[in-house]
Amino acid sequence: MKKNTDDGAKIYTPLTLKLYDWWVLGVSNWLAWGCPTKEHLLPHFLEHLGNNHLDIGVGTGFYLTHVPESSLISLMDLNEASLNAASTRAGESKIKHKISHDVF
Repeated sequence: MKKNTDDGAKIYTPLTLKLYDWWVLGVSNWLAWGCPTKEHLLPHFLEHLGNNHLDIGVGTGFYLTHVPESSLISLMDLNEASLNAASTRAGESKIKHKISHDVF
């Protein structure tokens, strides 16, 4: 059976992405997963970041706002709204490629 990931990607509209950081990075990561974003996930992201980085499932680009200016970032997501939000937030000069693709 092939899973249809298009349906899951459709939820991320410009409107829902406005709530994304609060819900996913604030509430869900902390309460559901017990892994607060700023205390655990952001330091882990930065520790494993290279000069050339592929970010898969980009959300709003929250993590990308913390990368050095010299970093070259490629974004991969099935959702165009997420790709656009993340590239705008990170800064277009850091974005090497925007790839609209299903990682599965």
